[in-house]
Formats: sequence, structure tokens, C-alpha cells
Amino acid sequence: MSPLIAFIIGAGQNIGEHTAAVLKAKGYQVVLGSRKPAIDQIKKDGYFPVAVNIESPESVQAAFAQITKDLGPPNVVIFNAATVVPPPVPEDPLTLSLEDFKRQTDVGVAVYAAAQEALKGFRSETHKGAHKTFIITGNALPWIPADDGTWFGLNIQKVMEWRLMEMLSTAYSKEGSRWFYFVSLVGENGAVVEPLSSFFTSGPQHAQIYLDLITRDDQTDWEYRFTLDAKKWTRK
Repeated sequence: MSPLIAFIIGAGQNIGEHTAAVLKAKGYQVVLGSRKPAIDQIKKDGYFPVAVNIESPESVQAAFAQITKDLGPPNVVIFNAATVVPPPVPEDPLTLSLEDFKRQTDVGVAVYAAAQEALKGFRSETHKGAHKTFIITGNALPWIPADDGTWFGLNIQKVMEWRLMEMLSTAYSKEGSRWFYFVSLVGENGAVVEPLSSFFTSGPQHAQIYLDLITRDDQTDWEYRFTLDAKKWTRK
């Protein structure tokens, strides 16, 4: 039986914390990735810490190399991180500096690097026959009108990730499994959840949905929307 190894990139309180707990309860060795991991506390809680900078594809590659060396390749990867830098003048989005714009698009490149590294593990003999899943914590920005300059950089970032998951899901579904998901908490209309503050306490719902996607045998939509009651959103 292959080892169950999950790598959560962006392991903060809310989504990362709750998802780590449910995976650990299911027998996963859970690696928590953050820029400056609290190593002693993470180990005390029974997890494995790794340093990773989501604005650096090279850092992501190094984190995967360390995990594979110490535990084995992950069969579950959850990219639960983002960089948000609003323009100084939201109604004038080009006031965002090139440096800060690049920081946010670099996250999309880091997702690409993470997907490349994850695929190596998915295809390995280690996880032959096991469930393999790559999940991005998404939001509604890719499909709603881009009329709020506050989210200019994050919007571009999420659109990159959204389109990437669509293309990878299509490309690799022929290998027998839909591995790549863009998962978003949404409101009853399929757009931004209201109130927005509910996103920041939605860790239990995210964890429940992620566990279902990770453990299910059948395929489902690569773009997976769910509501606050942890049920799949479907267009009426």
C-alpha cells in the first residue's frame, strides 16, 4: 500500500489548519508549507514543516524535493495561498508597480511549478492505484465582472490558476483520473460569497469538500463550486 502524503502550501489558520486535521485523521502524513514555518509547534502537532515561498517557483521545487527525500512524493497537493497587493489607487489599476504586479503573477508560475512536481509523484510507482489530487483554493474572480480595481493583481493571479487547472484537467483526464481542481466557495448565485467575511471562517467546509474530492472514485467538474452548507453549487 502506498504511503498517503499530503502537501498543503499555505498552511495558515482557517482552511489549511482544518484541512490538515481531516487528512491527518485519515492517515495522511501531512506536510505544512509556509514562508516561515513554526517548526517546533508543527512537529508537536504531528505534522511535517517545510519552508516555501509561493512567489518563487524555485522555492516550490525545492520544497517538493525535500518532501520526496524525507517522506516520499505527495499524492495530494493543495495550493492554498495567494499574494494580494492592491493598487495604491484602486480605480487606476496601472498605479500598481511592476514589481508588485510581478509578485502576484509569480504565484501563478509557482502553481505551474507545483503542478509539474506533483505530476512526477502522481505518475510514480509509489502511488500506483492510489488517489491523486491537486487542488487550488479558488474564488469567483475569474468569472465575475472585473469592476473592482482593489483585486486587480489577485484577479490576474486567479485567472492564471483557473485556466491552468482547466487545461491540465483536460490533458491528464486521459490517464484515468481528473487530478486537477479549482475549488471555490461561492454564494447562492455562483459568484462571490456573501458576506465576504464568511470566507475567513470557512475552514471546516473547505476541509469537507477537499476530503470528498481527494477520496472520491468518480470524476467530477474540474471547476468545483460549493456553498456555505458544504454542498456542490449547480446552475439553476
